[in-house]
Amino acid sequence: MDQPALWTLSISAFTAVMLLLGLLAVAIRLLTWVFAAPPPVAAAPVAAGAPPAAPGAADAPTLAAIHAAVQRLLPGGRITHVSALPGLAERGEDAR
Repeated sequence: MDQPALWTLSISAFTAVMLLLGLLAVAIRLLTWVFAAPPPVAAAPVAAGAPPAAPGAADAPTLAAIHAAVQRLLPGGRITHVSALPGLAERGEDAR
């Protein structure tokens, strides 16, 4: 009885692996389609007469994240002042 050539075994193993990976890719695609996250809620539009935000002022989601982090690390802690550090442009420096 003849033994199959090494290249024939290699090709059949490569084909089997590619088919298995293809089936797994289809399964993952189906699972992500079935259990897809809902689309994000659109941000509320800014009112026409609203004043522009001050440069360096923190927005509401950033402040909420800071407050949540403080409450997690220090229960009962309070934030009294939040200010942004000036960037390179505000200090008149060039990027190095």
